Amino acid sequence: MNVRRAVEGIRWYLREVSGEADYDRYVAHARRHHPDAPVPSRRDFERRRMDEREANPRARCC
Repeated sequence: MNVRRAVEGIRWYLREVSGEADYDRYVAHARRHHPDAPVPSRRDFERRRMDEREANPRARCC
């Protein structure tokens, strides 16, 4: 049981660090607060996110 919990924790951590969980949170928010609005696909979400990053760059290491 501890191994399973550890694997779930590692999976959660990797999803958070990589930003993969952002889309899931966005979909949950959109469905809760804007139930009649269409939810963009993950591809469209990522495209918008990259466009936003390029339009408004923040301090980065690279």
